Amino acid sequence: MTHSERGSLARLLDTVCLHPVGRRSPYTNVELALIVQAQGGEITHTYISQLRKGDKDNPSSRTIEGLAEALDVHPAYFVGGRRDRPPEERPRWEAERLRYLFAAVHPRGRGPYSPEEAAAAIRQDGRYGGISASYIRELLAGTSDNPRLKHIFGLAGYFGAPPAYFYDAELAARVDTQLKTRLAMEKLGADNVILRAAEHLPSPEIRRKILAELAKALCPERSTEEVVAEAVRPENVEPRDAAEE
Repeated sequence: MTHSERGSLARLLDTVCLHPVGRRSPYTNVELALIVQAQGGEITHTYISQLRKGDKDNPSSRTIEGLAEALDVHPAYFVGGRRDRPPEERPRWEAERLRYLFAAVHPRGRGPYSPEEAAAAIRQDGRYGGISASYIRELLAGTSDNPRLKHIFGLAGYFGAPPAYFYDAELAARVDTQLKTRLAMEKLGADNVILRAAEHLPSPEIRRKILAELAKALCPERSTEEVVAEAVRPENVEPRDAAEE
């Protein structure tokens, strides 16, 4: 885990302990540990203190979930996601989302990545320690459902997904929609259409319509006009090689 991510966990936990949801007084480590234990979790006040100071930085998913429930925040908050949690929600690590990433995210023309490939890449990256292919298989099968924070960051980084994807149903739905759209575009030969359009430059009006449709498909949560304006802004257009001019 990088220094910034290590500091982020400690900072986020300390902040929500000092400024908790729905109460004026901060949580002490002893008080918070007792609340987590009363909810069925296993944690000590010493370990909470170590997490808040950054002395420990690799809690299990179940520990993250227990702290989030006790503090009335979303577990995604501790991996860089949203803080608010609707009262009716009990977010947990979702193995199905990892299975979907393995099924959907891979280069065209080949099958899904293997657990061995993912484990080797995460280990080579070096930021999140190691993870074995056999453990990834257990996570995919659901026989293990309590990955540690470094595992979550490593797997998310390997597939280019935000770590909160594994906890936040709303975020996961948006990411999945974008992935499905990308896959559909590939099956429909969208790349070939774009290449043909580059050979025969369309009028500004047609080009804007194409961009608008792509914006709706790829960024459904944002204003179409805003996305198109951002895409055509000069600083977002890569300069052509001088030899092409």
